[in-house]
Amino acid sequence: MSTLRIFVLGIVTLGLLSSVAVFAGSDHEKSATYQMAEIMHRLKHYPSPEGKDVLNKITQAANTTENERTVATGMLNLQHKVANDDIPKLKAVIADKKATAHERELADIILSLDHRPTKQDKAKLQAMMQ
Repeated sequence: MSTLRIFVLGIVTLGLLSSVAVFAGSDHEKSATYQMAEIMHRLKHYPSPEGKDVLNKITQAANTTENERTVATGMLNLQHKVANDDIPKLKAVIADKKATAHERELADIILSLDHRPTKQDKAKLQAMMQ
């Protein structure tokens, strides 16, 4: 193998390894509920464009639970308050004995939302991000 080919192969390998390291340190390793808690914590009236991108990825990810998908969809549809169509779905998450505490809590916060999370809601969201 020529010296140039070895050099190019080394550069390509180094580039791939560094991109994997960047990917591993990104939001992709955070749980869906953690990411949704971050978005809700910053929420003012509706999710930001960046927040909507994350929520769309959560709804489309293969490893997302049905309850996480329901909560993420409810967040995507927020316009100052919960969308009427999402109310029964979010109530079902709260009633689901198999739902995690964070899924139920996020659903409850969305249901009671009035433009932005309350101070008490923000404390719950902060605890989810620990």
